[in-house]
Amino acid sequence: MTLELSRLSVTADEALAYRRKYRGLIGVQSKVPVKDKAVLSQIYTPGVAEPCLRIQKDPALSFPLTCRGNTIAIVSNGSAMYGLGNLGPEAALPALEGKAVMAKTFAGVDALPICIDADTADEFVDTVLALEPTFGAICLEDLAVPAALEIRDRLEEAMDIPVVNNHQTPVASGALAGLWNALKVVGKTLENVRVVVNGAGAAGIGITDMLLEAGVGEVVVCDRAGAIYTGRPKDMNWAKAAIARRTNPERRTGSLEDVLVGADVFIGFSAGNVVTPEMVRSMAPDPIIFAFAVPEPEIRPEAAKAAGAAVVATGRSDYPNEMNIGLIFPGLFRGLLDVGAHNVDNSIAFAAAEALASLVGPDELNPDYITPSVLDFRNAPTVAAAVARQAIANNDARWDRDPDEIARWTRQYVYEGQAAVVPPPDPHFNEMSLGEQAIDLRRRYRGSLEIRAKLAIKDQYTLSMYLPPIDAVPAQVIRDNPDAVYDYTAKGNLVAIVTDGSAVLGLGNIGGGAGLPVMEGKAVLFNTFAGVEAFPICVTTQDPDEIVNIVTRIAPTFGGVNLEDISAPRCFEIERRLKETLDIPIFHDDQHGTAVVVLAGLLNALKLTGRKIDEIRVVMNGAGASAVAVAKILLSAGVPDIVMCDSKGIIYEGRKVGMNWMKNEMAKVTNREKLKGGLADAMKGRDVLIGLSVANCVTEDMVRTMAENPIIFALANPVPEIMPDKAYAGGAATVATGRSDLPNQVNNSLAFPAIFRGALDTRAREINEEMKIAAAHAIANFIRDDELERDYIIPAGMDFRVPPAVAAAVAQAAMDSGVARIKVNPDDVAERTRRFIYEGFLD
Repeated sequence: MTLELSRLSVTADEALAYRRKYRGLIGVQSKVPVKDKAVLSQIYTPGVAEPCLRIQKDPALSFPLTCRGNTIAIVSNGSAMYGLGNLGPEAALPALEGKAVMAKTFAGVDALPICIDADTADEFVDTVLALEPTFGAICLEDLAVPAALEIRDRLEEAMDIPVVNNHQTPVASGALAGLWNALKVVGKTLENVRVVVNGAGAAGIGITDMLLEAGVGEVVVCDRAGAIYTGRPKDMNWAKAAIARRTNPERRTGSLEDVLVGADVFIGFSAGNVVTPEMVRSMAPDPIIFAFAVPEPEIRPEAAKAAGAAVVATGRSDYPNEMNIGLIFPGLFRGLLDVGAHNVDNSIAFAAAEALASLVGPDELNPDYITPSVLDFRNAPTVAAAVARQAIANNDARWDRDPDEIARWTRQYVYEGQAAVVPPPDPHFNEMSLGEQAIDLRRRYRGSLEIRAKLAIKDQYTLSMYLPPIDAVPAQVIRDNPDAVYDYTAKGNLVAIVTDGSAVLGLGNIGGGAGLPVMEGKAVLFNTFAGVEAFPICVTTQDPDEIVNIVTRIAPTFGGVNLEDISAPRCFEIERRLKETLDIPIFHDDQHGTAVVVLAGLLNALKLTGRKIDEIRVVMNGAGASAVAVAKILLSAGVPDIVMCDSKGIIYEGRKVGMNWMKNEMAKVTNREKLKGGLADAMKGRDVLIGLSVANCVTEDMVRTMAENPIIFALANPVPEIMPDKAYAGGAATVATGRSDLPNQVNNSLAFPAIFRGALDTRAREINEEMKIAAAHAIANFIRDDELERDYIIPAGMDFRVPPAVAAAVAQAAMDSGVARIKVNPDDVAERTRRFIYEGFLD
C-alpha cells in the first residue's frame, strides 16, 4: 500500500488494510536483543533468579527491575464504545491498541490492552485486582456508567497503584484546559459563566466534577431525559442523583433545548446531531461549543459557527480544536509512573490541565487554536513534569524524582528513541556475578520487555488511524464478524504467560509479583525464537477457581495462554478446566514443553542405541507436572512400559502414602508389573531413566543395574540426578541434562515458541497430543542419522534453524487433527518464522 500524502486522514479501507498487514497495531518485544547465551542467561535462567529474590524481599523493586515500572494496563469490557453502545470486549481491542500506540509514541509508556469478559462489576473488579503485580497503573476505558464509577472507586480503594478512567480524568483535564483558553478568547471567566454538560456518562461526570472544583458559576447536566435535578422522577440512578445534589442550583427543568437558553458554554459527551443551530442562537453572546460526541459531534463546527458560536471544539481529528485524550493521558501516566504514584486525584488532573493550557501562548491563542495539536510533542513532557511535581507535593509518590528530569527523559525518548535513554552499564559490569549483571541490565532498561507500535505516529495522516472517526471502523467490523478480531488486532499473535508464582524455577513459591522477571524472560524467548508476542500476567491469587475465572475473563485479548510455574497438582486442574472452557490454545510449558523435547531426544537416543519405541522399558523419577506430562506423551507415542517413582518410591495402584489424584490417575496407566520398592528397584533392567526430581539421587551402580547401553535423561536443575561422567562410567550410552553447559540440554525453548507459532498461524482451538508429538519428531529429525552421536541427540537451544521446522510441523498437525480454524501452507509458516528470526519482520 502507498500513502496518499495529499490527504490528512486514512480512509476506512486503508485503516483496515494496515491492521491486517501488521496483525494489529501493537507488538511485544525484548528491549535487549538476544544474540548469544551470555545475554540470554542474564534475561532468563540462571541470572533471572537474583531479580526474583530481590523482589520477593522488597516488592517495591518490581517497579525498577521489571517492565512493571513502565507498563499500564488499558482495561475495558467494551460496554460504552464510541456512542455505539455495548460492542463487547473483543470489539474494544482495536481502540485499546490505538491508545497503546499513543502512550508509547508520545511518552514512552508501555500499555497492554486487556479486554475483560465480565458480567458484573464484582467480576470486573476482582479480575483487575488480581493483575496488580504486573502493572504500574490501570487505565479504564470505554466502561458504561454507572458501573464505571463504582469500578473506579473500588479499584482506587483496593490498589496501591494509580487507577484512571480515561474518559474522566484525561478527558476532563483536556476539556478544562481548552475551556480556560476559550474563555480568554471571548473575554469571560469561569466564575461568571453557566455551563451545560450534555451526557451523564464517565466523561460528563468527570468534567462536571472538575468544573465545580474550578469554581464555575453554574453547571447544569443533561441526559436523554433532559435536565438532571434533585428529585427528578424518572431515568435516574445513584450517579445522577449524586450529580444532581451538586449542580443545577436553580433546579432548571425541561429538555436540553430549554436549558441551553442563555448558557455560555455547551460541553457535549452524548450523541450526534442533538444540538441545532437554533439552540446555539438561543445561548448567551459568543457561546463556546464543545461537541465531543464521536464519530458524529452534537453539532458540526460549521453549523455552530454560522449560528454564532465564538469557539468550537470537537473530538474529531478532521476539525480544528480537536479535544482528544491523547493530549493528556500519555503525559499523565508518564508522570505517575516515574514517581511511582500510589493514586491520582483532582489536584493532579488540574496540574495536567494547567500544563496543557500553558502550551498555547497569548500571541497564538485564537478561536481555532485553544489547545495544542495532539501531534505537538511538547504535550507529554510538559504534562508529565506537572503531574510528577503535584504527586510529590501530595506526598503520594514512592520516589522523589526531579520533574524537569522526567520532562527531559520524555523528550529524549520521543525524539531519539529507546537507545538514547538507556544509561551505560555499571563500570564494573564484567567483574560482577551473573545475578548482579542481571540486576544491572534490568535496572538500566526498566525490565526486559516492552510494547512496540507497529505503525508509528509520524504525522496527521498516521495519527488519524488512532482517532475518531476512523478508529471506530474496526470495532464495528468485529461487532458484525467476531472472527475478524484475528485479522485486525494483535490477538492472533498475542499469548498471555500466566503465573501465580507458586513454583518458580528452583525458587519455590515466591508469589506472582516476584516471578515477573522469569515471565519477562519467557516472553523474550517466545519472541526471539518464533516471533510470538507474549506478555506476563502475574496474578495475586493461588486459588485454582479464581485463576480459572481470571484467565477466562481476560481471554478475549489473547490468541493463546501459556501457564507457567504453577505448582502441581493444581496446574493439572487449572489447565484441564481452561481447555474445557476456552477455544484458544492452553499450554502448560512446564509440563508439555519439557515433554516434547524429552520425546525428541528419546527418539534420537533410540536410533543411536538401535531400539524401538514400542519395545522399551522406562523408569521415571519424579511425579510433578513435567514428569506426568512426559509420561503421558511417551504413552501416546507408543512406549508400552513406564514405572514412575517419587520421594516415597515406586507409584502403584493402591499405594496410600504420598498420593494425590494425579498420581492415582497415573498409577492406573503405568507400572503394569505392579512393582513396589524404591528407585533402585525400579531401575533394574530398564532401558531408559528419565529424572525430573532432585540432585545426586542416582549412582553409577544404579546405572549398571539397567539394561545394556541405557539412556539417561537427568534433568534436575541446577544439579542433575547424576552427572554425565558418572553415568557414562556406569555404562550409559547417552546422557541428556537440563543444563546449558553440558551436551544434550533438554531446553524447552526448542519447543514452546514454535508450537505456539504453528498453533496461532492456524488459529488452532487447542494444542493437542498430535501437535506435540509432531513437534517432537520435527526437533528429532533436525539431526540427521549420520550426525547422531552420544553428545548430539538434541539440537542446541539457540539453533535458530529449528523453530521454523517445528512451527510447520505443528501447523500441519493442527490441520490434520481438525483443531485448526483456517488452512495454511506449512511451508509458508516455516518461511514466515525464518524471516522473523533473521529479519525481524512477521508478515
